[in-house]
Amino acid sequence: MMNCLGWLILFLFLGNVVFADENKVRCVVHGKLVGMEVEDVLVVDATLDSRYHGTTVIVKDHCFECVLELPHAEGYKLIFVTWKPWEWYTVPFIAEDGKVDITVNVDKNYMVKGGKFNERYQEYRELQQQEIGWKRYSFMHKFCEGQWDELYYFLVIEELQRRQMYQSELDEELEHAYHVLAEKFVSSDYTRLGKILLDGFHNVRPGGRYVDFEVPDLEGNKVRLSDIIKGKVAVIDLWASWCMPCRAKAKAMIPIYEKYKDRGFEIVGVAREFKNTDRLKQAIKLDGYPWLQLVELDDGCRIWTQYMLGNAGGGVFLVDRDGKILAVNPKPEEVLKILEQELGE
Repeated sequence: MMNCLGWLILFLFLGNVVFADENKVRCVVHGKLVGMEVEDVLVVDATLDSRYHGTTVIVKDHCFECVLELPHAEGYKLIFVTWKPWEWYTVPFIAEDGKVDITVNVDKNYMVKGGKFNERYQEYRELQQQEIGWKRYSFMHKFCEGQWDELYYFLVIEELQRRQMYQSELDEELEHAYHVLAEKFVSSDYTRLGKILLDGFHNVRPGGRYVDFEVPDLEGNKVRLSDIIKGKVAVIDLWASWCMPCRAKAKAMIPIYEKYKDRGFEIVGVAREFKNTDRLKQAIKLDGYPWLQLVELDDGCRIWTQYMLGNAGGGVFLVDRDGKILAVNPKPEEVLKILEQELGE
């Protein structure tokens, strides 16, 4: 027979399971479009690039419905396009437990009803627009004061992403808010994303250290970046098959690579692709890159976020033998000059 201690442990375990399930969110989104003809709507996590992520929901009789099952309340957005006339609509909301009703008018006015977070979020957005300049982005701390909840966490992550996108400075108040919320929501996706963003702010700059990662090559074999460039002066070339400026820069590096590849210099390409690598393979064959190419497929490792690139096509990072970043987005002639200093002419 189970003793009292055993029953107590079992009770606590089952209780934790129940509480964990209760904390999960099942959000039923019901939408109505007024005065517009739209075939479908994209429902996407607000922290992701809507060009490549999201779920398409069919619109029928100007209405649509979808169900989001999430570990906690999160920021989401609806995106849809009308063709006559051509208009792009974005409707932000909080996916929280229960039903959320969203009505969108052809004049781009919208109404979101349902849930305590959405009520506060809509109030926040209205009040924020009244703030001027930099105060608009620090207003969230005042608005959320004393309420360390999922809404505040989403706003903090949203602001970190905005500052990354525009290469803005990171301030102590924003970083402090993240750390407080991260301690409260340890298992949240926002905690992992926030750490990546903060590491980028602190490290990805001349004098900082490159961020290591592991992604597959074109054959699907996992490769760790540090295993390839350890002890070498190296260029980490983040690019995409659709980014023509990225490809032009890379092609200009080929003569430099051929000159220094046997003298302690390495280039590793990492391509940001979506769904498949077909276009990537065509680009490599056409451009003739002689160095190793790795693949960041569907933003699986968030490498662009780690390297402070946001939604940019790519970026170039020159690092020394110890992993210190020597230059960010250097021109080929600048790379050549640094290599002459590091490795000799």
